[in-house]
Amino acid sequence: MAAASTERYVVALKPGIGAARGVLLLRDIDGASVQPRSRDVSAFRALDGFAADLSAEEAAALRHSPGVRYVEKAVERHILGGDLPSATNASRNLSGQTVPAGIDVVRARDVWGVTRGQNVNVVVVDTGVDYRHPDLAGVWAGGFNTLTQSSDPMDDNNHGTHVAGTIAAVDNDLGVVGVAPKAKLWGVKVLRANGTGSSDRVAAGLDWVIQQKRILGGNWIINMSLGSSTSSVFEREAVARVVAEGILIVAASGNESTSTAPAPVSYPAAYPGVLAVGAVHPNLQIASFSNQGTELGVVAPGVDVLSSIRTGAGSISFVQAGASAFNAAELVGSKKGTANGEYVVCGVGKDGEFPSSVNGRIAVINRGGDVTFALKAKRAKAAGATAVVILNNVDDPALNFTLIDTADPTSSSFDWPITVALSRADGARLLASGNASIVVSNIADDYDSNNGTSMASPHAAGVAALAWSVAQSATAADIRNAMTVNAKDLGAAGFDNVFGHGLIDALSTAKMLNPAAFGSPATPAPPVNQPSGRRILRRGRG
Repeated sequence: MAAASTERYVVALKPGIGAARGVLLLRDIDGASVQPRSRDVSAFRALDGFAADLSAEEAAALRHSPGVRYVEKAVERHILGGDLPSATNASRNLSGQTVPAGIDVVRARDVWGVTRGQNVNVVVVDTGVDYRHPDLAGVWAGGFNTLTQSSDPMDDNNHGTHVAGTIAAVDNDLGVVGVAPKAKLWGVKVLRANGTGSSDRVAAGLDWVIQQKRILGGNWIINMSLGSSTSSVFEREAVARVVAEGILIVAASGNESTSTAPAPVSYPAAYPGVLAVGAVHPNLQIASFSNQGTELGVVAPGVDVLSSIRTGAGSISFVQAGASAFNAAELVGSKKGTANGEYVVCGVGKDGEFPSSVNGRIAVINRGGDVTFALKAKRAKAAGATAVVILNNVDDPALNFTLIDTADPTSSSFDWPITVALSRADGARLLASGNASIVVSNIADDYDSNNGTSMASPHAAGVAALAWSVAQSATAADIRNAMTVNAKDLGAAGFDNVFGHGLIDALSTAKMLNPAAFGSPATPAPPVNQPSGRRILRRGRG
């Protein structure tokens, strides 16, 4: 008889039962089986419950067990940024350090003369963190991997490392610098390499942070640039427990909105007690993808955010034609390296459009003609081309192209040539430059630009670290209150569903909490302007 299929469940226990004792309930279920099976079981320590792989029948049996409050399926969670089309690719100083635009948008540097986030713990609950990264190693404090139950939360996606860099990349004349470059950085891996996970892993991450605060003391901030449209009773309770422990939670509002149809704030950002963060462009216009609603707290930069990624996982791509240099975009799967020489225009890459003269030269190919990028590059390589430059045929500046075909398993292991893409405008300039010889470069890098409320949330977490560092006796509620009442109003007067309370402001927030540190007289803290009324948006897919 085939074994029943299983799904991930969370078993919530009555207070005092203890997760370790609660797990023993599984023995009763297995005892009724002819052949007890092994399970993936995670027992929480600070939270009342455990997670396990169960069949529907087993879940039903546990619901009637003594000491069990409820049993619910774990719900899906995923990253909320990094996979959205980018308007541009924010440039950086290759010979030194770049200060990402968002640092000054939130006025972080105006606070650095007083504090840079010292003595505040910030935990990135995400895909992990590349703690070996030269911009993060100096502030790394440690972490946990809920997937392997180990102390190694190494990032295998890039998302968590990008978030971490925005929060705390060190000021070291290299790469980028974060909002709070001296905060203590922690990482908890709750999402898989593909950026997906489940609410029980998120709860396990929160459970671990609670334990760390109880052991070490101090002020703690959690950043969660993840979520979905589905709520979880146990995750909500875990968040409430974290808030009760005096830990501040900052979370991304979600990326499901469009310019014509706003989507409601995702979970966990929508839970009570969480500071939900939406995204704005550098010009402070709302990002069309940013989720909205009454739960929204503030907004922060979330478009073209330059930050760290896994060491060597990124690329710097450009095409040089004489004195002119054009920013390019690497096609996913492209070889790293540099090629130089004369170029040959090869139409749209159809069979027969590659003359013998392209052998040993660079193939310039127009997008289109119902020929995939992979086929264009393969034909160019077969003709002997040393590199490929794809010219976009539309004005969309996003060049999110790939050589990898999910329907062709060999594409991921194919020895692709150096392949980059130019915008339509830059492609026209290249062809009009009169330079027969060009340089095509696609070199490894540790930094990249991404979009999403995932990128906005860590700006807020960093501002919270700056504020708490200058007012260490403040509570998490004090920090959240100061951030909201000092936000710069961007939309309708007062709170609104699009911008929340407005754009976070590091200087105003820190000055309200400790005016003496900035040479200002003390002023009473205004009350939080909480929105009233029931939400009118209906929750959709997200």
